[in-house]
Amino acid sequence: MPVYRHVSRRDVLRAVLISGAALAAPRLAVAERCRETPHQDEGPFYLNGYDRTRSVPHNNDLTAVPGATGVPEGEIIHVTGRATDEECRPVKGAMVEIWQANAKGRYVHVADPNPAPKDSNFLGFGEARTDENGVYSFKTIKPGAYPVPGGWIRPPHLHFKAYGGFFHMMTTQMYFAGEEHNRDDFLLNSISKAAQKRLIVEPSRGPGSTTENLYTFNIVLKPFQARR
Repeated sequence: MPVYRHVSRRDVLRAVLISGAALAAPRLAVAERCRETPHQDEGPFYLNGYDRTRSVPHNNDLTAVPGATGVPEGEIIHVTGRATDEECRPVKGAMVEIWQANAKGRYVHVADPNPAPKDSNFLGFGEARTDENGVYSFKTIKPGAYPVPGGWIRPPHLHFKAYGGFFHMMTTQMYFAGEEHNRDDFLLNSISKAAQKRLIVEPSRGPGSTTENLYTFNIVLKPFQARR
């Protein structure tokens, strides 16, 4: 599977450590940090039944479309994080998938009724396996907001699905801090304020980082035997 590697490993590890993934924290802080990631709905635009034998590969660079002659519209961002279990131990080899709207708020899914234009230079779906430290990374664009039935507007967000080994499949959404529609979003407001804070991320601005527009989103997976 092609893998995007332009974000330096140093920047990725620095980002996850600054975000609070270090295991040397006090026990209470670790317990608070390594709780199962809050659930959010998958939504209707996950690429169910996608034919992975097609000529267009899905990888962790959503801006690299084979045969495309241009670049995707919108702000390029890098998203990284660390998958751990509830004891804050890294989960190696987990599959992390993301899917999202393009900069105009349109998904690649054929069922999306949004009249906004598609972007032929944007994949809209990516996948990555975590390394030995539980770290994953993606290169993508910041998605646009879009209207939904009922007269409200969904804020920019990334859909996540993570699974692997002896761990339950986790489905959630990552939101961007400072977006005006976060306040009124029905799905985001369906969970507690504390849980919302775990899904809303600020850009990482670590000292010495060479990567701009870097967002860190850590994932905590729950093993099968731990679920009741």
